[in-house]
Amino acid sequence: MDLHSGPASGEVWIRGRRLVLRPLLTAEEIDEEWQAMVAADPLAIGELPDEDSFRARLRRSGRLLDGWLDLAIDLNGVSIGRIQTFVPAGRALPTGTFDVGIGLREDMRGKGYGREALALLTDWLFGDAAAEAVEAPTDPANVAMRTVFERVGWAYVGSLTEFGRDWVMYRITREQWQARHGSLSSRPTRH
Repeated sequence: MDLHSGPASGEVWIRGRRLVLRPLLTAEEIDEEWQAMVAADPLAIGELPDEDSFRARLRRSGRLLDGWLDLAIDLNGVSIGRIQTFVPAGRALPTGTFDVGIGLREDMRGKGYGREALALLTDWLFGDAAAEAVEAPTDPANVAMRTVFERVGWAYVGSLTEFGRDWVMYRITREQWQARHGSLSSRPTRH
């Protein structure tokens, strides 16, 4: 399927002003995401996942399954990164809580794409996936990501230790999201 032929039944596609959050469509996109994980800045990931499991998960991208959802961040038909929900190893999430991770290609950072992608996924999780809270850990030194969280309306809620490292946690609740957005008329379209 190409980007313009439309989504398969049950797939999550979220269209924003500049970006489309969509399933990874080709083996090459999955390869690119694996290489991005291997080369990732230590500020961005807790640990490198098992390659076979990671690739298998990305082949299921575009479907929310047991708290996991992987989507390409698409700009003009080209994947510039990935955004996901995930279930953290060893840390149970309350019902309705989603943890989020995001990664953009280095040359795509600082242009507002991360902020737009995070806002689109946050809106979709509250509007379509019955989220009660959406949260994400980041390295305390990752000032750019911390700024993105704040600009999208998330709040710093504390710290935690995982993978032998300290992380800061940002979060937004359904009530905070509703107060920020008021009307659902400005939500992105879902296909």
